[in-house]
Amino acid sequence: MKTELLGQEKNIVTIKVEFEVEEFTESLNKTIQEVTQKINVPGFRKGHIPRKVLDMRFGRKRLYLESLEKMLPKAIDQILGDYDLETIDAPSLKTDEIREGEPLVCELTFEIVPEVSLPEFENIEAEKLRAKVTDKMLDDATDELKRLCSTLNPVERPIDERDVVSTTSLVFLVDSDENQPKENTPQENVFDLSAPNIRGEIKNALLGKTRGEKVSVEFIVDEAHQDKRMAGKKIHYDMTIDQIQERTPPTMGSEFSKQALGVDLDSEEAFREELEKRLLDSLNKENLDAAVNSALDQIIEKSELEVPDTLLNRQIEYQKQRDVELCAQRFGMSLEEYLRNASVSSDQYEREVRKQSMDIMRRTLVLDEIKKKFEIEVEPKDIEAEINRMALVHGTRPESIKAAYYKNQDQLKQLTEELRYVKIANLIQEKVKIKEVDALSAKTPQAAENLEKETSPAGLETTEGKE
Repeated sequence: MKTELLGQEKNIVTIKVEFEVEEFTESLNKTIQEVTQKINVPGFRKGHIPRKVLDMRFGRKRLYLESLEKMLPKAIDQILGDYDLETIDAPSLKTDEIREGEPLVCELTFEIVPEVSLPEFENIEAEKLRAKVTDKMLDDATDELKRLCSTLNPVERPIDERDVVSTTSLVFLVDSDENQPKENTPQENVFDLSAPNIRGEIKNALLGKTRGEKVSVEFIVDEAHQDKRMAGKKIHYDMTIDQIQERTPPTMGSEFSKQALGVDLDSEEAFREELEKRLLDSLNKENLDAAVNSALDQIIEKSELEVPDTLLNRQIEYQKQRDVELCAQRFGMSLEEYLRNASVSSDQYEREVRKQSMDIMRRTLVLDEIKKKFEIEVEPKDIEAEINRMALVHGTRPESIKAAYYKNQDQLKQLTEELRYVKIANLIQEKVKIKEVDALSAKTPQAAENLEKETSPAGLETTEGKE
């Protein structure tokens, strides 16, 4: 096989391919043998059909094209390697008239990943907000730790907003089409009304009620809920209040310090100093992450690239399909019905989908180019180290976490991409200029939202009120 680069325009590459007579003849003979074993021709046994009869019944041109199709996969693999092409779609094929006993000549047109010209990272400057811990932040953090370390004591009075309430509940999964219960499962629930993630619907339903009272509440469950049967569905709770417990906060001292911070500090001053140090470390990391995200936004904005229509349209279709599923799961309605209720025109929706898809594809292509240019790879030792870190945090054996990831290849792939992004972020942090400031300037770009997480161009939120 001989190949020749005929030309390249933007991300379209055309290559001439010439198969030798021997290659084509070998493939044609295999095709003839296979076809004669498959088709039925009256008066002839399978495998013994004369060539002239086969040409008339099956078609000579069809035999030629099937023979070419057999040669193409190996040829395409060789071309991709020889010319170092990274394609985004199957190539298109153009052939001249095919004749037996002559070389077979065709043209393959490839749509490849577009070139991305990155800016010089050293010319990118991002601002990092100087971390400051105020007295109010210390007070709020101390109060939260006291809440978490408090003891619970049963009380006989109406429920207030700092109580912990135990209930026996009947949970109904509401079918949005028939509006009828699908599940009825008795279960025990404990609701901490002082917790920041308590659902507002549940908290409001319980406030002021007393032990023994019955309460009903209905809401839509977060799509990220661990029980996939419930995720995105409307559920109905019928609750009976079994117990009301009030919190008794701990007194400041070494026992509270050990419980809250894991260190023995016998004075309030030492406790606040340690807590301030930890808060400062956390804020510094948060502000540095924001600065790196700001730098990445600038890199994406200043990169030169054209997003191919194939990639853009593919992302648009994915986005639309996800919105269709989201509307059906969470609201029991079509996307069109949701848009009407939200007073969003189809033109507005199309523009928003296109803009968001373009942002996602630009970000993806720039990140891929950074990965290739700086040879950023995630090695098995990186995954091993992250699994060991998670095991330490969660107090479990690394082997159990590793087994779970390697059993679910999608989760392993997601972990690998997360680690690759961390490496890219570390690279950006090293190469760009990061200036610490007391206040971000007006010209500083806001840190971009993480486009890898679920977003919705129609304004469909992907997270509900917390449970």
